[in-house]
Amino acid sequence: MMKGTKNIRHIVDCITERIEQFQCLTGNTIKLIAVSTMFIDHFCKIVLQWLLANYWGPMMFSGDITEGHFRKIDTFIRFDLQGVGTIAFPLFCFLLAEGFHHTKNRKRYIGMMLVFAIISEIPFDIGFFANYSMQEGTFPFYWNYQNVYFSLFLGLISLACVEHFSSKSELRNDRIRAIVLQIISVAVIAVIAEVSCCDYGLMGIVFIVAFYVCRKNRVYQVLMFLLAYMLSTGNQPTIFVLLACVILLLYNGKRGKLKLKYAVYIFYPVHIIMFHFVTVILERMI
Repeated sequence: MMKGTKNIRHIVDCITERIEQFQCLTGNTIKLIAVSTMFIDHFCKIVLQWLLANYWGPMMFSGDITEGHFRKIDTFIRFDLQGVGTIAFPLFCFLLAEGFHHTKNRKRYIGMMLVFAIISEIPFDIGFFANYSMQEGTFPFYWNYQNVYFSLFLGLISLACVEHFSSKSELRNDRIRAIVLQIISVAVIAVIAEVSCCDYGLMGIVFIVAFYVCRKNRVYQVLMFLLAYMLSTGNQPTIFVLLACVILLLYNGKRGKLKLKYAVYIFYPVHIIMFHFVTVILERMI
């Protein structure tokens, strides 16, 4: 057993050494990739999905385009473009774990995430669920789903619990108790994220914790993330998830020169509400 463990560590160390010479992406670069792919994802889910339902769909029923043509458009949007969009969330989870580790003020970091979660909720509800909230008479609020910042906020809380219950004791019982408390606290927070219908729910908490507990080795981080992905989704990783892993392996551990933190936080609600207004304009034009 020990020999097998040593062999695995040796293999991982060799891979790590090989990868280090190719690591060229800063935290800012990964953040820009995450924002770009998120932009594509939300453009598909808000604007292109609206066009599918209100433009291309009626064209198919009126005979202006064939059903086969419509299905090609639908497949391209749902699987190809939105597939690109799935790259974003693992990158954001990774950056969050990195940010928690490096920040000088964790309470401020957690509080800031909660503030942006609250600020983003109305734009999120309008952008994604305006029709549903109007039907339920709760516009501009939609109470059945919460924006991703709430997931990230709960992810930070889970990391704070992991740190709080960690133990430096050499006693085996103390270490076991610490691990049990960490698992229980993360599980409780994951259930809260799922029950409160936060975007990505349980999956988001698991990803964030997986990246954080293996932060000392990039290869282990990626392997733990892939395991977390398969366990939480029940699916094999897609080509886009694997591409996100490649991007993370190329991270060089440096933040980069630009200070993009607040710009990214503000961009989230702004671009969502912008896409909603695009659909409003399209509705008047079509």
